[in-house]
Amino acid sequence: MADLLSSNKKGSVSKMRPALQLKLTTSEAFESEAFFKMIEETLRKEGPALVKKVNAVFAFNVTDGPNGKKEKWLIDVKNGNGSVRRGAQGRADTTFTMKDKDIVKLMKGTLQPQPAFFAGKLKVSGNMGIALKLQQIIPKVPQAKL
Repeated sequence: MADLLSSNKKGSVSKMRPALQLKLTTSEAFESEAFFKMIEETLRKEGPALVKKVNAVFAFNVTDGPNGKKEKWLIDVKNGNGSVRRGAQGRADTTFTMKDKDIVKLMKGTLQPQPAFFAGKLKVSGNMGIALKLQQIIPKVPQAKL
């Protein structure tokens, strides 16, 4: 799968992960929704194995969405084949709180998790050991060679 290219305001070309290019149909759509759809697709393909390996429930409190909205996504990699639910209530082993735009930057690779955490852009509550397991469910997208 080749990366898609886009140009920024300064005219330079940057690589973007294909799943981050989802068409958002309304002004009410969160930019980070593509991130959760990527995880949902990974669970669809590898759910039972990941549930056995990860055995955790993650919550994402997304702030500063469209029109200042907040939303919660629950990523269950503990039960059944795993699932991703928007607006879901439930108990999580670990909860991440981030701005909508920062989740997108994290997925594009322009924001690294450790500096984001220390800068206060990524807040983590709950079991820190389980928080580290999140990387096991984030799909790897090959980088295109330019």
